[in-house]
Amino acid sequence: MENDSSLQIERAAYEEFARLWSLGSFEQQRLGQAFYNHFKLHKLTDQAALRSLYEADGEKASGLILRLFHLE
Repeated sequence: MENDSSLQIERAAYEEFARLWSLGSFEQQRLGQAFYNHFKLHKLTDQAALRSLYEADGEKASGLILRLFHLE
């Protein structure tokens, strides 16, 4: 699946996040919230799309991650 997004994350970093998520390392957080916090996305200027990601959980968050970010 091609992604035109300019937001990029190294595949290894994403896989490490997914591993930590599966181990329960982000207790009390939604998937999107954990992703946002883990990658310190608050530092990015354009927060419009990222707000939806922060609020999302489960399949919705997974879909947004794949749509917003290009894994390199």
